[in-house]
Amino acid sequence: MTLSLANFPIRARRLSSPVSASRGRLPMAIAAAIAGSGTLPVYADADTTSVLPLIRIEAQAPMASPVHDVHAGHAKGDMDLGEQLREVNGVSGSRLGSHGVSAIFRAQGGERLIQEVDGASLYPACPGGMDTTLGYATAGSQSDLTLYKGAQTVSRGPNFAAGSIEVTRQTPSRSDDDGVQGTLGAGWRSNDDATSETLSLTAKQGDFWAALDFEHSERNNYEDGNGDTQSGAYRSDNGSIRIGAFATEDVAIEAGVAVVRIDDALYPTMDAPRSDMDRQYLKLTIDNVGPFSHTETQVNHARVVHDMDNVTLRDFDDSSANSMSMDMSSGMDMSSDMDMSDMAMFSSATTETWYASTQGDIPLTVGGHDAILTLGADAERLESNTNSRMGMSLDSLSDSQTWPDVVRTRGGVFAELDTILDADNRLVTGARYDVSISDARDANEVVGSNASAISAWRAQYGDDVDAKQRDGELSALARLEHRVNEAVKGYAALSRSVRFPTASERYYNRQSDSDGWLGNPELDPEIHQQLELGVAVRQGAWRYSADTYYNRVHDWIELTEGDSLTTYDNVEAEIYGIELEASWRQHGWRHSAGVAATHGTNLSDGTPLSQVAPFNGYLATRYDADRWWAIARFDAAARQSRISDSEDATAGFGIVGLEGGYHVTDAIELSAGISNLFDKAYAYHVNRFYDDPLQGDVQVNEPGRIFWTHASWSF
Repeated sequence: MTLSLANFPIRARRLSSPVSASRGRLPMAIAAAIAGSGTLPVYADADTTSVLPLIRIEAQAPMASPVHDVHAGHAKGDMDLGEQLREVNGVSGSRLGSHGVSAIFRAQGGERLIQEVDGASLYPACPGGMDTTLGYATAGSQSDLTLYKGAQTVSRGPNFAAGSIEVTRQTPSRSDDDGVQGTLGAGWRSNDDATSETLSLTAKQGDFWAALDFEHSERNNYEDGNGDTQSGAYRSDNGSIRIGAFATEDVAIEAGVAVVRIDDALYPTMDAPRSDMDRQYLKLTIDNVGPFSHTETQVNHARVVHDMDNVTLRDFDDSSANSMSMDMSSGMDMSSDMDMSDMAMFSSATTETWYASTQGDIPLTVGGHDAILTLGADAERLESNTNSRMGMSLDSLSDSQTWPDVVRTRGGVFAELDTILDADNRLVTGARYDVSISDARDANEVVGSNASAISAWRAQYGDDVDAKQRDGELSALARLEHRVNEAVKGYAALSRSVRFPTASERYYNRQSDSDGWLGNPELDPEIHQQLELGVAVRQGAWRYSADTYYNRVHDWIELTEGDSLTTYDNVEAEIYGIELEASWRQHGWRHSAGVAATHGTNLSDGTPLSQVAPFNGYLATRYDADRWWAIARFDAAARQSRISDSEDATAGFGIVGLEGGYHVTDAIELSAGISNLFDKAYAYHVNRFYDDPLQGDVQVNEPGRIFWTHASWSF
């Protein structure tokens, strides 16, 4: 896996095709990504240009965002994009199995991060977070995975405080030559005996083009550094077909379908025999219409079905469960000896997402300065439903509806002014207003032996609780980027952003005398007020960068675990931290290092926030020759003892990875490596408790030593 920073443009123009300025620039983006072994500030020479996904470079500017070459991550067998993001400085990831690692950055993950696939929202289905947005991204080998750190724009959505993650795929431009090009790859890794095969094809003829991406991967359970077997097996097939046309010189249209099928995924407590995603989208780009130099409109629909249970893929002792059920019915107290694994559990969840957006750029002159005003609107509608069955035996299952037909609708309008003050200064100011309406349409339904969901919520939170909620909030951003001189560049950003409650936070409905879990319909949206400062220095062969932030959060949504009931409440909170990186490059060598520290506090009671990664960092060195390259990397994290009441302390760790590659020809590359060279037993502090308290404090160990090899052919 390789990572890099590419220069953020003075004018970042959002395009329907990820790179339409020139297909010839695309290799520069990939080369920049391959050049580094860590997330580092890379500045282009005066006569070169770096390209970010979805961005046309028109000038150089101070700050940047890391671009990840997905193909390099696939080579090591890291098919999960959340797992790949861990190599970005400051990014951690919560593992439950081998599929669906949930990225956490600046103490925020899930819906606190904007996560987009091809420019649109995509939401998972599991109420407990077994599946993730990035787990359903049909990436292909010609894709870019980009993390935009911090508040950079209001155009992607209202919850932009920590940053946004985008998976984008390159598409042809009008100027590309006709013909067919593609990449074929295959890999294997030890430990879990994982195999992967990828194929990406793009064909262009005249004004028409088509693209095909296909991936197949299989994994078995793996062994951690202690030699213990951890659940992680799964089988995955995903693919997409995209077609496009340049109708006129100013009009382009693109449509596509994507399919993901994940079967027999194993996890510690419950498994997922089936996780299916089907997505369709349509994009229309029109340039030079009225006052707009560029417009883009898209509609997107996705449906995710996620089935989970603890019976289908494992040996469930129904006779033992029947015996326990009989003991309970006879009056014996078995609660002290019983856990969730003693019960048969089945659950089927669906989430359907409709998303639409439109925006346009208007060139202006403001006070004698060139500027672009971007106006836009977006809307999304999510329908989520989960039906569950649970019992002490397969003959005594009780029905429940843990997501009682939850509907969330959000719509927003925004305006953003991007002004070039002079050759050394860029100012971005923007605001958006969003309205969110949510409801649980089956809140009054009585399912199985449970009371209605609305009755349970009112018993916990008050008789005046209403399932239908409406929220309207303003978000705003002011970001100044300044070039002190050719060696020093910096930025300052002040923002107010909004995060609306999730379906589980507002409407989860698990009624139990021993392990209940209830959402809170009366939750207020989170309001993030954040200050960011950053600087990047280029001094000869050296590069340095520092990013700091302070985020004061009103109405942070905090999960509270009681003796027999898990609930949600609004609290006051603060999050602050720093990310430092340095690199040296000369004569084919590149040495790099980075560290990140995050601090989060529940100000309402003075306790630490949960899901805050400890102090962590990396050291890396890379050597590039004419046809071969080699990398050594050391990743480390300190012990995390500053924890919430719902967490356990986590030991620190340090792991070493080695990898190298050889270009047999310009089109064929062979690579191999070793991950976790010394077979260390370790786990990331961030875990899945916050997503699913019924899992308990699950800290799943990472894989032990892995040998991997990969071959790719580009044509």
